Amino acid sequence: MEIIVEGVGSDYFTPNEVIMNLQFITIGNSYEEVLEIGSRNVQLFINELLVPNGFNIDDMKTRNFVIREETKYNEITRTYDFDGYSYNQSAKIKFDYDKNRLATMMEAISKLNNPPICKIDFSIKNEKECRRNILSKAYKDAEEQANTIAFAAGKVLKQCSKVDFKPFTTTYISQTSFNGDMVYGKRARTGVAETITNIFTPEDIELTERLYCLWIAE
Repeated sequence: MEIIVEGVGSDYFTPNEVIMNLQFITIGNSYEEVLEIGSRNVQLFINELLVPNGFNIDDMKTRNFVIREETKYNEITRTYDFDGYSYNQSAKIKFDYDKNRLATMMEAISKLNNPPICKIDFSIKNEKECRRNILSKAYKDAEEQANTIAFAAGKVLKQCSKVDFKPFTTTYISQTSFNGDMVYGKRARTGVAETITNIFTPEDIELTERLYCLWIAE
């Protein structure tokens, strides 16, 4: 007798990693201008925030870097006219979750004259270990279901002959995110670090994986 069941494993995990997503943007009239100012802003971030907070330059990984010519639509001529250049550099910094370190970084960013766009995500460092734990629960769930079906049919569960699962699509990111816009501007700068330290706690991450198992019962 063949028994096919779907096992589901689910658990909650507390975020232990901060992912700081940064986007440096500069707009200007010439390629040389945006390259110079944009590069200067990135270097300023490295010198005044990254290094003083215990990071190495290599800890900031560049995801995207482009300087492009911008255009705007002209309603009169119905054409796109030249509108300067833009410098855009996206980067990511990962570090162990530390509320005080995060608070210090966000307050420092808020005080920059031309701060990068910043979005904070909270994740899990060891995704493989979490996945193994969830898949183990899914397998146990499948075994319990198969055993119940076999018992109802007057059979004895012997072995699992095949296991299959869909490609992992679970996002190991907390639903909680922190938008840098919350702390930008003169009025928002006061108490940024204190607010994050005292009242900000990311939500636990709920993870679920599914296994499809073929069991043999005799």
